Amino acid sequence: MEINEQNLINKIKTRIKDPKLYIDAPEAFKYKLIPPVSNDELVDAEKSLGFQLPALLQNIYLHIGNGGFGPGFGLLALNKKGANNYHMNLVDWYLERKNFSHPDYPNWPKQFITICDWGDCIVSEMDWTSPQASIYRFNGDQYGSKPFEEVMNCESPSLQKWLEDWVNNDPLYLFSNINKK
Repeated sequence: MEINEQNLINKIKTRIKDPKLYIDAPEAFKYKLIPPVSNDELVDAEKSLGFQLPALLQNIYLHIGNGGFGPGFGLLALNKKGANNYHMNLVDWYLERKNFSHPDYPNWPKQFITICDWGDCIVSEMDWTSPQASIYRFNGDQYGSKPFEEVMNCESPSLQKWLEDWVNNDPLYLFSNINKK
């Protein structure tokens, strides 16, 4: 693990010890930290996804916990053993969207994986194909019939910056369209 990554993980660990700071809306859920996943659980999840998660996200799941802390209502759990604040975990949510097919909707872009729920049909999506793991905000209420990517806005140029901003209480949402990279 890189030094910057280790420093960020330590800062996250410190912040989530506070029941008022472990997520952005602590009144929404009971404070409960979930233990990290095992290496085998991470390997199984990545096998199900069909790709490796970025190293930082791997280390978060391996060294901090299995979701339920972080921006919004917290990071999604990696698997069914994680935080149960959501109707699905990261793997199941990705596979459901990847396999969803409906004549009235385009296919979900396979490079995006939901990592955080903000409520009210708003989620943070990570582009796992970009080297920096850029973060985008998707607002389902703004969706019409065009490609999903057209209603996604850049939230942060990287997963690391997104989490650093969260730890430092900086705004997470940049109002720039995904197509304006």
